[in-house]
Amino acid sequence: MRLITRKILIIATVLSGYYSYSQENTTEKSHSLPDRVFAVDFYLQRALPSGDNFIGNGLSDGTGYGIRMQFDIYKNIYVGGALSQDFFSVKNTDVIGEFNRATKFNAYLFLGYDYQLNDDWNITADLGYGYSQNKNRQSTEQGGGKFRDTGNVFRITTSIEYNLSSATSIYLSPSYESISYNINSAPALGDTFDKGKFINLALGIRFNVRDYRNVPLKDADNQELIDLQNRDRDDLSISEKRKLYFLKKKEARRLRRERRRSK
Repeated sequence: MRLITRKILIIATVLSGYYSYSQENTTEKSHSLPDRVFAVDFYLQRALPSGDNFIGNGLSDGTGYGIRMQFDIYKNIYVGGALSQDFFSVKNTDVIGEFNRATKFNAYLFLGYDYQLNDDWNITADLGYGYSQNKNRQSTEQGGGKFRDTGNVFRITTSIEYNLSSATSIYLSPSYESISYNINSAPALGDTFDKGKFINLALGIRFNVRDYRNVPLKDADNQELIDLQNRDRDDLSISEKRKLYFLKKKEARRLRRERRRSK
């Protein structure tokens, strides 16, 4: 699991670097942002165990990090996947068991909606479901052992996002997790070991890829761009389509600068 996580983090880092460079080589904010088609996030979060159960009564507040990738599928509806890891210390071994720290790992898929308030602000909300694992470790005095609790996580994630540029944004993200654990416990304990609940607050950075294909550029001065736009898109080669895409991006930035100067 650790090897898979590392590979995904490396791939995501390379992708985000490539896309952020190709999407924006300035830090200026756009006047009218095209739709987002892909995004990758990196975030840090504070995780707060809650509820009258072994998680809420046994673990202290934790800290962690995560990564998310999302793809727009239809009119601001997106799907994606996420990995996260949080670290906790034990505050009550009588409730949770004989160990002194725990690491929670989540891997889940999600479906959500992206609402653009204006060129500067976005709100997102999504529902996720997937796999969760607690890796519990004992201190040397406790025996130095390790064991795992596994289950399924249901997660509600929201975010308020500020666009630094068309390619980069920062966000604040409250979320809620409910985890159903596969723990065999005595019937007399009821649902004490069945559920774990967490309230999280994350701060993250998001790298965006946007769709410039349908950006209207009627006032373009670049003759090569005009010629490519006037041709049937189906007749363009792959290299010509790529050239058209980046020429439209460059022209859109120029027009935004001119609009700001004229205000």
